Amino acid sequence: MQLTYQRQDLTTQVIYGELLARSIREALPADKHVIILTNQRYYDQFFQKIQQAFPHSFIDWYICRNQLYCNHLEELTEFLQFLGGFPQSNEYLFVAFGNEGVVQLTGFLQKTVLHSGEFWVIPTSLRSFFSALAENCTICKEPYNELLQQKNLPEYIFLDQSIVQKQADGKLIDLQMFLQAGLVSDYSFLQLLFKNFPTKKQLQTTSFIAFIEHAVQLYESNAPAITSYGTTFEKAFYLTENGHLLSAHMKRFLGLLLHLFWNLAINGSAFQIENFMIWLKTLGYPIELPEQLLIGEYLENVLTLQEGRKLLVLSEIGKIGESQAADEKTVIKAINHYQKIISEI
Repeated sequence: MQLTYQRQDLTTQVIYGELLARSIREALPADKHVIILTNQRYYDQFFQKIQQAFPHSFIDWYICRNQLYCNHLEELTEFLQFLGGFPQSNEYLFVAFGNEGVVQLTGFLQKTVLHSGEFWVIPTSLRSFFSALAENCTICKEPYNELLQQKNLPEYIFLDQSIVQKQADGKLIDLQMFLQAGLVSDYSFLQLLFKNFPTKKQLQTTSFIAFIEHAVQLYESNAPAITSYGTTFEKAFYLTENGHLLSAHMKRFLGLLLHLFWNLAINGSAFQIENFMIWLKTLGYPIELPEQLLIGEYLENVLTLQEGRKLLVLSEIGKIGESQAADEKTVIKAINHYQKIISEI
């Protein structure tokens, strides 16, 4: 199956439900030097499969760190040193085969380096797939400090189900991407997810592939809003003492939830937030905040990070409203409401 995805003047072809090697063979231009950027874990797991997908190409691999935000300045500098050993006269194909940070890094590099080449993505998870649909490719100094940005989309995204499904530990994180799209831009899609994934067993045994097309359409209309929702609350964890007790993905997940609770504190809603939280807990999401987290400091960091900016507000679940600035009163109300519900379910 193939979808054409467009954001402003940028277009990409999304190919899924097909054999990876065949899809790549049909799209692969001749005489391209292939440079694959990946994380160590995916290199170890899929080296042979990816090599076989480019049987007649000259391939070099660049191994990034495994961390979520590997699209940082140090990794950028090291890749430029690596690329400096290759002639600028060649034509290149830069392939992101890794996590979200690898996708961001590759998209930024292909747009800025002097070596001419195309940009492709082979997602290793649905998280990296959705990252490839967001045209803002960033380089950060720290996860909370973005330094550089380029708008770019890959020419092709090859979503191979056999690769994505092997990341069983990421099913909850992948579902979060769909939940975020539904919360921000389509309440009926959120209801569909609830209907299809009512239990942990259903989540582990049901493929997400049937929901790809709908989610892609939502990203096509609202990618910046979907991807930015929750980021200020996520970044505040990196600045807060004992925030390291949360993994990068947990910071992102709790950031999404706390933004949602702040949203409800701003405008109220008929949304059944308690039922929603019970569902998340049933699926196995760890929704508790660490006891050692300094809530007062976290509050201050949220307010500091959004200084001079406004946060996205949903007029109702699934509908984007007017952005507003967060203040101490509404953030405290949101955190208290969150903790109250957590203690009761």
